[in-house]
Amino acid sequence: LAVTGAGLAASTALINAHVIDAPIAAYLNTVGVPIISAANLPELAIKWLHGANMGIVLTAMGGYGTYLGWQIRSGNGENETLTGDLVRELHPKLMGAMALFFFLGGQGGLVFMLIQDKPLLESPHAITAFAGLGLLAANGVLGKTMKSDETKRTLHALLGSSLMAVFGVHAALGLNLGLSL
Repeated sequence: LAVTGAGLAASTALINAHVIDAPIAAYLNTVGVPIISAANLPELAIKWLHGANMGIVLTAMGGYGTYLGWQIRSGNGENETLTGDLVRELHPKLMGAMALFFFLGGQGGLVFMLIQDKPLLESPHAITAFAGLGLLAANGVLGKTMKSDETKRTLHALLGSSLMAVFGVHAALGLNLGLSL
């Protein structure tokens, strides 16, 4: 939990410093905004598409990936999943894909904020996004390097579970943000 708290504190400091606002806005106005604007999406999609997509990723990939992680922890890593992969093989694939979708989806959420002429990175939702992505990356590195070190395996499992809690709070904050727009 201390690692999760440190991640949230670091994200808060980064967001509140406003040093990344202009570069992110410039990037998104060059790449994402023209593409999404050209799609001429209805207002409902602009407001809720990011949340709907990320909610699916969180529950389907994150929920199942977390379950698989605890199955590995419980000694069931050699069991076969519905995909034919072993549990211990599918867990990192699924969580890595979730991280990629979150990274790309986060950019989509920021693009939608720009299209709606709303400020970037000024909400608790932005703080939990940066914290979640940073901690997810750190946990992925830990997962790749832990080998059979029991302390690192325990840290990986606990950090992974606390990450899901951070993303749950993140989803609630996103819902609140969407309702306030």
